[in-house]
Amino acid sequence: MRPFKVSLCALFLLLGSAAPMLGQSGREYRKTAVHNANRVFTVFGNWGVIGQPCDKGPRGAWIYQTNGYVGDVSPFVGVELNVDGALFHDVESCPVARPTRHRRESLSGTPWTFEPAAGYDNSSQEHIAMSDNPPSWPQFWPDKLNDPTDPGWRGSWNGYFGKRSSADQESYFVMDDNNDEKYNYSDNNAYHRTFKPDSRNPARNGLGLVMSVRGLQWRQWLAQDNVFWLYEITNTGTTDYLKTFFGMLCGTYNGVTGCDDSPHEYDDDWSFYDVRYNITYTGDYPKDNSRNPKWVGPVGLVGYALLETPGNPYDGIDNDDDANCPTCTPTSAPLFKSSDFDSILIRAADRVVVIDTNYVRHVVTVPDRDTTFHTRGRDVRVIPGVTKLVEGNVIKDALGNDIMNPNAYDGVDNNLNGLIDENYYLDYHQVKIGFVQATGRYEKLIDIFRPVHHKDYLGGSGTDPFSMVDEMRDDCIDNNRNWNARYDDVGRDGIPDTHDFGEYDGQPTSGYDCGRLQPTHPPHPFDTGLPGEANIDKTDVGESDQIGLTSFQYFAPAGEMDFMDDEDLWKRNSPGFFDVPPTIINNEPVSGEDGDFFYGSGYFPLLAGTTERFSLALVYGGGLPTRDQDLADLLKHKQTVQKIYDANYQFPVAPEKPALVAVPGDAEVTLYWDRKAEQTVDPVLHKVMFEGYKIYRATEPNFLDAPRITNAAGDVIGIRPIAQFDVRDSVTGYFQAGPDLFQGTSGASFYLGNDTGLQHSFVDSGVVNGKTYYYAVVAYTKGDATIGLLPVENTTRIQVDPLTGKLTADVNTTFVVPNGKAAGYKPPEGSVRLTPARAVATGDIYYLVQDPTRIRGHMYQVEFSDTRDSGSFLPMTTSYSVRDLTEQSEPFIPQDTSYVRLLHKNLITGTVTIKDPSGNIVPLTQFIVDYARGQVRSKSAGGILSGTYTIVYQYYPVSESPYILGSPYVKETKDADIFDGVELSFHNDWSVGLIDSLSGWNTGQRSYAFTFSRLDIGDLALNGIKYPADYQFMFADRIVDTSSGLYGSARVPVNFRIWNMTDSNYVTFVYNDADANGKLSSNDQIYIFDKDRSGNPVYTWFINFTTRPNQKDTVYTFTTGDILTIRTYKPFRKGDTYRFTTVRPTVDQVSAGQQLARVKVVPNPYIAASANELALPPNITSGRGLRRVDFTHIPAGAKIHIFTSRGEHVVTLEHSGSIEDGTVTWNLKSKESLDVAFGVYFYVVESSVGNKTGKLAIVK
Repeated sequence: MRPFKVSLCALFLLLGSAAPMLGQSGREYRKTAVHNANRVFTVFGNWGVIGQPCDKGPRGAWIYQTNGYVGDVSPFVGVELNVDGALFHDVESCPVARPTRHRRESLSGTPWTFEPAAGYDNSSQEHIAMSDNPPSWPQFWPDKLNDPTDPGWRGSWNGYFGKRSSADQESYFVMDDNNDEKYNYSDNNAYHRTFKPDSRNPARNGLGLVMSVRGLQWRQWLAQDNVFWLYEITNTGTTDYLKTFFGMLCGTYNGVTGCDDSPHEYDDDWSFYDVRYNITYTGDYPKDNSRNPKWVGPVGLVGYALLETPGNPYDGIDNDDDANCPTCTPTSAPLFKSSDFDSILIRAADRVVVIDTNYVRHVVTVPDRDTTFHTRGRDVRVIPGVTKLVEGNVIKDALGNDIMNPNAYDGVDNNLNGLIDENYYLDYHQVKIGFVQATGRYEKLIDIFRPVHHKDYLGGSGTDPFSMVDEMRDDCIDNNRNWNARYDDVGRDGIPDTHDFGEYDGQPTSGYDCGRLQPTHPPHPFDTGLPGEANIDKTDVGESDQIGLTSFQYFAPAGEMDFMDDEDLWKRNSPGFFDVPPTIINNEPVSGEDGDFFYGSGYFPLLAGTTERFSLALVYGGGLPTRDQDLADLLKHKQTVQKIYDANYQFPVAPEKPALVAVPGDAEVTLYWDRKAEQTVDPVLHKVMFEGYKIYRATEPNFLDAPRITNAAGDVIGIRPIAQFDVRDSVTGYFQAGPDLFQGTSGASFYLGNDTGLQHSFVDSGVVNGKTYYYAVVAYTKGDATIGLLPVENTTRIQVDPLTGKLTADVNTTFVVPNGKAAGYKPPEGSVRLTPARAVATGDIYYLVQDPTRIRGHMYQVEFSDTRDSGSFLPMTTSYSVRDLTEQSEPFIPQDTSYVRLLHKNLITGTVTIKDPSGNIVPLTQFIVDYARGQVRSKSAGGILSGTYTIVYQYYPVSESPYILGSPYVKETKDADIFDGVELSFHNDWSVGLIDSLSGWNTGQRSYAFTFSRLDIGDLALNGIKYPADYQFMFADRIVDTSSGLYGSARVPVNFRIWNMTDSNYVTFVYNDADANGKLSSNDQIYIFDKDRSGNPVYTWFINFTTRPNQKDTVYTFTTGDILTIRTYKPFRKGDTYRFTTVRPTVDQVSAGQQLARVKVVPNPYIAASANELALPPNITSGRGLRRVDFTHIPAGAKIHIFTSRGEHVVTLEHSGSIEDGTVTWNLKSKESLDVAFGVYFYVVESSVGNKTGKLAIVK
C-alpha cells in the first residue's frame, strides 16, 4: 500500500502565526495539578482557577497542606464592543465554583467561559503539564510547531526562556474563550446582536482570545513563601478592542481545608491593599482558625501581589515612569506640567495632532473655519477661537468631590496633542482615591507628586523609537539596552548550541520576526511562537509600558456578584475606582466577614494579533504575635517577589535535579544517581554553583517526619540528611552569611559539607523490610555571601493523589519497600575483571553490580579516547565509552520533519538501519538521524509517512565519560557512570615508567645493567617525555642500523635496532658511544626519539648502560638473538578495547527448597494494624487505610492458599514471579473483596520447589 502523505507545512499556514496555536477546547479537556515546590501548596485547574477543585489538593495552603488560604483566584478580561450601533461590554471569566447570583452559562447549562485548549498535556493521563513531571508533557507542544530546527519541541519543557525551566517547578497550560457564545448569536444576548471576532473564521466564537498560563515556584529559602502566575492574552481574531481591562477575582477563605465548609472559616476574613506596593492581602479576624480542626499552628496572611500589568505603547505616555532606567538611552521627552491639564483655546493657524488607524501621528494646521478632525476613528469638531479642548483634568461631581474627567479613560486624544488619555491623577500628581464603605466618603489613599515623561509630537522631542516612552514587547528592539551578548546570544529558541536563527550573531534576537509583518492596524510582526533570547521583547518585562493597578472593588457577601451581568462587572472594574472595605477603619481591620474582591488594570487597546500580559504572585507571611508584624513580614516577602520579577523571572536556582534510582534489598536500599547537576550553569550568575548532594529519607511522602532544621525564630528551613557528599574545593562548614542576610534569615544556617568528595551511590542499611521509605537526593549550591545569596537545593516532591493515595515521584525522589529476595536467589558475581579484546594498556578494569534489576545480559565493549585527539603527542587517557554490542530494534512513527525521540542517545554511526512497515530497508538518505541526541526525522518537508517504521542501531550507554579514577582532567573521580545496572571500576596506570619485573635481557647475567628514565638536556633545551610504549633492542652479528645525527650528534653504525612494540615501528635514536668501539659497552648512552603523527622525531627516553657491581671491566658482545626488552606502565588509550557480558541473577532451585523454612508472616499476630500500612490519602477524612500482612521469602511464582480454621478457602495469592522481591502482600480481604473476620487462619505455600504450611492470627 502506498503511504499516505499530508503536508505539515500547509497545516502551519492554516494555523497562522497565533501563539499559542488554535485548536480544540472545551470542558472535556479539564485537568488539575498541584504546585508544591516550596512552602506554598495549591491545587489549580487548566480552566484558569487557583485553589480548585477542592477535592484535588491543598487550596492555596501555606506551610501545612491543611492550612488553606484561598477559595478561588481566577483571571477575567473585559472589552468594549460596538456592534451595529449597540455599545456594550463583554467580560470573559473562568468557570469557577463559587457563590454568585447567576453563572455565566447557556440556558442548557453550557459554561460561557474560558476552557482549556487541547494538546498542552499528555492526553493519556489526568494532570496538567508540570516541568518536574515529564510524563505529563504532550508528545509535542502545539505553540512550538513553528520552530524550524525542532518543530514541537518533542521531549523538552515549554519554558519561559526556552527548553528549560527557569524555576524549580513550572506549570503550563492554554485556554481560550471559544466556548463563550453569549454575544456570537443574537438569541443569546439582550442586544440581539451577532458578533464574530475573526472575519477569517466565522466558526470562531467568544472574543477570539487565547490565554496561556504559567505557574512558577522557587525552593530557595528567600522565595519559599510565594508562587507566581503569568498570564499572556492574545487577540487571535481580526477585531481591534480599543478599551480592554484585565483583572483577577479573588475568593478569600482563610482557614479552608478541602471541600468541608462546615467550620465556617470563610465568614471572618478581612481584605485590604497597599497601593504603594501594588498588593492586596487577606487575613482572618481575629487571627484564629481553630474552628477548623485540621488547622495547624498560627494564622498568617496571603497577599496577591500585582507584578505585571498590560502595557499601552500607543498613548505617547511613559505610563510606568521608566524612561530613564539605568541601562536606557537618556530620553529627551519632557515631563508633564500642571498646565498640560488646563483647557486650551484652539485658534486658526494652531498646529494640532491627528492619529490615524495605525497610531501614526500627523501634525496639521487648524484652518480659519469650522473643521472636523478625524483622529483614531473619532471625530473632533473645532471652531477656531471658540473651541476649548481638555483631557484628564480634575473636575467636581454632583456632591462636590474631586473626580477625574471621564475622558481620561475613553481611549481618544480629546485635546489633539497626540497623547491618548493623559490623566492628572496618574501622570502628574499620582493620586489614588478610595471609597470608604464604612463612612460613604472618598479619601485619598496615596498622593505623590510624580510627573512622568511624554512624547512631544508638536515639538518632536521624545519620539525616538528606541526610547522607553511607549516601549513595547513586539518591536524586535532591546528598548532598555539590557541584552548582553556574552550570555544572551543563544538564538531564537532561547537555548545555546542548537544552531538556530540568531545564535551567536552578536545582536539581540526577538521571539517575533519583524521581517514578516501581519496585516493588522498597525502592522505587527509575525509571532514565531518561540521565546527569543533573554532580555528582549517576550523575555523582558521591562519592555512593556505598563499601566499598573487601576481598580479594586470589594463586595460582601461572596455571592453578591453576577457573572452574567457584563455591565455590572465592567463598572466594578472601572479605572480609578478603589474600595475600602467596611471591615477596615483607619487602615486597620475591625471585624471579619464573607467578602471577596476584584482588582483590575485598564483601559488599554488589545489589537488584533497582539499579546498583552498580566502576572501576580501569591505571597504569604505572618503567623507572628501582632498584625503589624504579620504585614511587615508579608511585605518583606513581597520585596523578594518584586526582585524576581524585576530580573525577568530569573532567580538563582538549584542545580538540575539528579535522576535517582532506588534498588530495594534485604534490609537495605541502594540509591544511585547521575551527574547532571554538576554541570548546571546558573542562569542569573552565569557560572556553575554546584557544591554537593544531600540524601533525605522519610516514612511519609512530604518528608515531614524527617529531622527538621530551623532558624533562630523556629522556622523550618530544611531537613537533616542521612548522608552528604560535597566537592573537594575547600568550601566547607556552615555558610557564612553577611550581617544583613544573617539577620534577614533569622540566623538560618546551611551546612556545605566537609570536602568528602562526590559519590553517586549510597547504601542505606538503616531500614526495615516491608516498610515504605521515601528518598530524595538533592543537589545544592554553595551560595555567595558577597551578593546576599543563600545556598539553594532541589525540591523533594512526591505527589499523593488526594483521593486514591497514588504516589507520583519526581526525577530526584522515589519511594521503595525493602524486602528479602525470592527463595533461592543467587545474585550475579559482584566484581568481574574484564578481558582485553585488544589493548596496550597495563591497567585493569572491573565491572561492579549496582542494580541487579536492570542487568540486561548484553555484551559490551569498552573504548577510550586520549589526548592525541586534541593534538597532543603523549597518549594519556581522557575518557571512556561503553558500546552495547547488542542491536537495538525500536519501532517509531515518522512525524514528517519533526524529530521522533528514540529510547537511547549516542547512536553509533554505521550501525543504523531503517525499515518501512513492510520490513524493507529504507535508504538513510531519506532521513536525518541525530546520533548524539538519539532522534530521527524525515529529511524532506511536505509529507508524513503513515505506518510504523523500525530503526535498528547500536549505541553507547556511556559516551566519552571522563570519570576514571585518578584522572587529572576532572576534579571528582571517585566513581564511574552506572549503566544497565553495572558500574566500571578503573585501575589506570596514569604514571608512566619502567616495569622492572617485565623488563630485561634474554641473556641473563651476560648483560649490562641499565637505567631507563626521562632526562632533560639543558644545552639543547630538550625535555624528555615519558612516552607509554614498550621497546625491544634486537641485536645482530652485523651492522643493521645507524644512529641519528640529530642535534649535531655523530652518526654511528650499530649492530642493533630498537623496535617500538606498542606503535609497531623502528625508532630513531642518538647513540653516545663512550669508547667509540661501535658496539654497546659500559657507559654508553642512548636517546630515544619516537615519532609523532606527522612522522617527526620527538625526544622521549634516555638509557644508560653500566657494568654490574660484581662484573667490573667485563665486556659483552651481543649478537643475533640477543634482545633487551623494555616494558612500561601505560594508561588506557584510543584503540584499546575490552569486552564483557553481564549475567543476570538466577534462582538455585535446590537452595530455594531448602529455604522454605524461612517463610514467615509479618506481622504475626496482626493486632488491629501494622506499622507497614500507608496513611489515608489527604482528602479522605474517615475510615482506615489499606490493611496488610506480608508473606516473606516466598519462592518465585508460588501460590499462597489461605483457609479459615474450619478449612474454608478464603483467598489465593500469587507471587509476581520477580526473583528480586520474595514478598507477597495480603490486604486481609477474601476472594469476594470482603474484609476477613478476626481469628486464626492457615496458609499453604505451594511452589515448584516444595510446599510450606503455617498459620497466622488476626486480632481485634
